[in-house]
Amino acid sequence: MFSNKVHRSTVIGLLMLLAWITNSCQKDPENPAPDQPVTWFDSFGKMLDDSLKPKKIGYAYVILEGAEVRASGSGGLKSRTNEAEGEKAFTLDTKLHVASISKTITAMAFLHLAAQKGIKITDKIAPYLPPAWVKGQNINQITFRDLMTHESGLIGLANTCTNGAYSENIWWGLQQLVQKGIRASNRGKYCYQNANFGLFRILIPAILGYSFTGDDQRDDEQTQQRYMAYVQQNVFEKVGITSAVADQPPGDPTYAYTYPSGLESGWNAGDFTNTVGAYGWHLTPRETGKLFATVFSTTDQRILTTAWKDTLLTNGLALFSGTMPDGSIRYHDGWWYLRLAQYQGVRTVWMQFPDNVTVVLFVNALHGTRGYFPSDDGNDIVPYLTRAYTLARAAKTGRKMGGTLTLEHPEPH
Repeated sequence: MFSNKVHRSTVIGLLMLLAWITNSCQKDPENPAPDQPVTWFDSFGKMLDDSLKPKKIGYAYVILEGAEVRASGSGGLKSRTNEAEGEKAFTLDTKLHVASISKTITAMAFLHLAAQKGIKITDKIAPYLPPAWVKGQNINQITFRDLMTHESGLIGLANTCTNGAYSENIWWGLQQLVQKGIRASNRGKYCYQNANFGLFRILIPAILGYSFTGDDQRDDEQTQQRYMAYVQQNVFEKVGITSAVADQPPGDPTYAYTYPSGLESGWNAGDFTNTVGAYGWHLTPRETGKLFATVFSTTDQRILTTAWKDTLLTNGLALFSGTMPDGSIRYHDGWWYLRLAQYQGVRTVWMQFPDNVTVVLFVNALHGTRGYFPSDDGNDIVPYLTRAYTLARAAKTGRKMGGTLTLEHPEPH
């Protein structure tokens, strides 16, 4: 009798203890247990989301520390209801023309090849130009470094340093620029020209051993194919990117719009295969973040060895520099537009912040009258992104960041 009472009391006690443990493990709706702590990366991302979502434009960003994604987000549409494809969301996996971000990609490809072939950035480009091309004055003085720093002396067919797009980047446009030659006084002076990187579409195949036939059409087609294949195999595929081309995905374009949005149809800029090099590659924000974080914020050497990374960074090859209150930045932005009644286009950027933080931001709309990043205060994409970074860091440290942003070349690229 006594033993049964003890047994019953023990069972009741254990049941009461189990009930207490179970209840204590459940979240109190009035006093919920804290989630994972909010990091400054989360705050950084929230600032981007909070300012971009209300604009009703397509956008996406990725924030990485080393190779690790610490925050990401997207919103808006890549295609609206008035397009043939109908309404489609802009996501982290949306392919977009990255515009001049392509220049850094082309530089990576060239430096990878230079390491294989024993070429120096101070070597002259003339031996690798098509033999049938007429070389104008001082073309034989231009080096690979000159091209990658926009100090080649090329100033466009109009002699105004106006940046040429299509007509100066097709085969025949590049041929005319080479025939025109350069003034010795212009070499070594900065003049941003797409043609500096368009020429690599011809130079890389030549370094690989392509024998020019003298048939312009055939040589044009062959150099396009060989340049693209080399970049795909020795840059993109090294980090697992397998679908990068210089065109929109078939039947699934990402349109460019104006901001503030009206009822306009989007702009599809089409195929860039015959001008790719300075611009033209199509990537997703996720892919772009992975590529640039791997090369610039890790010790990975599949694309560039440590020595060649240092060469690229210290010489400012295919990138720009700036200083901000929290340190230095390196970046390259992209800008592609159509101007009719208003601007339509895309704005892109990769940026390396201190402590191996890499950020990629894409938007598929431009401010209708200014033609730049669709901000309401006039800030373009680089100051917009650095300001969000600075505010997020200041919120983490609790101290106000003094100073201003200074950019080496503040104009859009």
